[in-house]
Amino acid sequence: MRTSHTPAALHATLQFVIAGDLPSEHRAVLIDVLMQRLGEQEPAPARVQAAEAGAQWQSHEITQLQSFLQGKMAKSWQHADEWVMHLAAQLHRDPKAVRTTAIGLGFGAAVDYRMAKALAPAPEDE
Repeated sequence: MRTSHTPAALHATLQFVIAGDLPSEHRAVLIDVLMQRLGEQEPAPARVQAAEAGAQWQSHEITQLQSFLQGKMAKSWQHADEWVMHLAAQLHRDPKAVRTTAIGLGFGAAVDYRMAKALAPAPEDE
């Protein structure tokens, strides 16, 4: 079995898993494993540079985050996590930074199920 995979192959696989029709419990595990492996393969200087730039979000990154999350509301914890992981992979950002930035921009209901539940209309009693 081949143990070495290129970052490009891992990114392509991550996009396949995110877009694929997999059961949510399997999808979350695969996304976590792929993100971990991508992080391990990233060269140390790139990790340092990414950490230093972590607080500095570029305008195109914010635009991409806003475009993706516009009008979305998480239907479960996993649903919110999948969107965060998808954006983290696209933006090459830490998932925690993506979630924090999204909440700060007013997209908390898309990336935090607790917020989505709080905003959901209460069921009507008949």
